[in-house]
Amino acid sequence: MTPSERDAVLAILENADTCLTARACVRAIARQLKIPFSRAKTILKTLVNNQDLAYQDLFGSTCVIANFQKPVRITDHFFLIPPDIPSIAGLGELDIRLTQGISFGSGHHPTTRLSLAAIDHVFFTAGLVPAKGQSPGADIGTGSGVLAIALCLAGLDRCHACDIDPNAVYEAQKNIKANHLCSRIPVSGHPLADTGPAFSIICANLRTPTLAKLAPVMRRRLKPGGVLIFSGIREWEAKDLIADFTGYGFIRIWEKTLKKWTALIFIRTAADRKQAP
Repeated sequence: MTPSERDAVLAILENADTCLTARACVRAIARQLKIPFSRAKTILKTLVNNQDLAYQDLFGSTCVIANFQKPVRITDHFFLIPPDIPSIAGLGELDIRLTQGISFGSGHHPTTRLSLAAIDHVFFTAGLVPAKGQSPGADIGTGSGVLAIALCLAGLDRCHACDIDPNAVYEAQKNIKANHLCSRIPVSGHPLADTGPAFSIICANLRTPTLAKLAPVMRRRLKPGGVLIFSGIREWEAKDLIADFTGYGFIRIWEKTLKKWTALIFIRTAADRKQAP
C-alpha cells in the first residue's frame, strides 16, 4: 500500500455521509482507486492492521471507523488520545485524553469534530475568549466531557459541565480526571439552571429542537459579548436556528458543515429583539 492509497482511503471515510460497512468501504476503495476488489480488500486489511482504522459493530453490521486507540488529530491544535498513550503533540498543540465509552463525544461523530473546530477558532483564531480569571464556561450535555476539557485546555479557568445521563456524568468525571482538570470542571447530573452566574462561553452539542428551546436560558446565562458554540444541527436546520437566536439578540459569526451536520458560533449582543420569557 502506497502513502497516496492510504490517504485516499482515509479521505473516503472522512467524506462519507454515513458509516460504511466493511464491504461498502472495500467497494468505495476499489471504485475510487480503480483497482480490483481483492486489492481494495487487502488495503483495508492493512490499514486495520496498522491501526489507522478499526472495525465497530453498529446495529448488527460491521462498520469501518478511524482508530482512536492512538493519537488522532482533530483540529490544528487538538488531538484526541487514550490516557495511557504517549503524546505526539508539538508546541502549541493540546492532548484531550479520553477513554472510549458509551457516552457521546468519542470523536467519531462529525458533530464532536465540528465542536472542537469551533473551540479552536474561538481561542486560537478569533481571540474571543476573555482574559483568565473572568467568567467561567459551560458545556451543556457534556457526554464524555470532551468539550469541557477542550475549553479548559485552551485557556478557560473553569467550566461547568452538565448532563442528565448518569453514565455520561460518570464517564465525564473519569475523563476529566485523566486530564488533571477535576478542580476546574465540576460535573452536574442536572440540566443547566435558568438563573445563576453569567458564563463567558457556552458549548452545546445537542439536536436542534433542544437548542431552540434553550434560547431564553442561553440569553439569561451568557454575559454580553459572550460566545455560544452549537453543534448537532442538521445542515438544513441551520437557517431557522440562526433566525431564532438572532431574535434573542445573538449574532452568528462562524459556520461550518461536515457530512451534512453544522456547527455555529454566536456572539451575544447587548439588546434583545425578543423578550426572553
